[in-house]
Amino acid sequence: MNDNDLERDLRSQRGPREEGYAPAGLPMTLEEGPVRASGYSRLPRAAMFAGVAVAGALAVALVAGIFSGSGPDVGSGSESPSASTPPMGVCQPADVVFNAEPWGGGMGSRGTVVTVSLADGRYPCTLGGGVAASINDANGDVLVSAQTAAAGSVDLEPDAAFTVGVAWSNWCGAAPAAPVSLSLKFEGWASAVPVDVPAGLDPVPPCNGAGEPSALSVTNLQPAE
Repeated sequence: MNDNDLERDLRSQRGPREEGYAPAGLPMTLEEGPVRASGYSRLPRAAMFAGVAVAGALAVALVAGIFSGSGPDVGSGSESPSASTPPMGVCQPADVVFNAEPWGGGMGSRGTVVTVSLADGRYPCTLGGGVAASINDANGDVLVSAQTAAAGSVDLEPDAAFTVGVAWSNWCGAAPAAPVSLSLKFEGWASAVPVDVPAGLDPVPPCNGAGEPSALSVTNLQPAE
């Protein structure tokens, strides 16, 4: 066997490492080489980069919203507006409380000072400034009455109080049916309201002149001192 015969014999035989070998073609371009070697296609990689880009855009938008004040209200602690306080209406008898001083006297007259304030649990309201007062006997008959001139209204609030002064003078008639009582009526009220005046001097004043009529005077509301 010469050298040519030996070479042909070696070429006709395959080694164990060559069994099942299939030649692979070389990449047509340099860009194909890393793709084939890594085993990844371009599509998944493109999707991955797209997802990262979207997440980045959302983060930027969120930060921009926070600094511009238009972001989501997370943990802001803001509360919904509470119901507004009802507007002031006209005070009615149930809205006020009267506290009167005992009947006193001076210069032949009898009088008291009545403090007017807002009743507990009532909303602030507007109390008419005009005041009407009357003295009644035990039968409800009016003995004497008076009314102030028109005056501006006042706002009755929890921390505000006003006073009204009442003075009765010169009663020369027969003794009225006891006990006599005082009633007050403010603008906007349908009827007068009795005022509980503590005991003191006899509320019926002395007669200072038989020819003179009995008189009652009442003051407008004044801020309590």
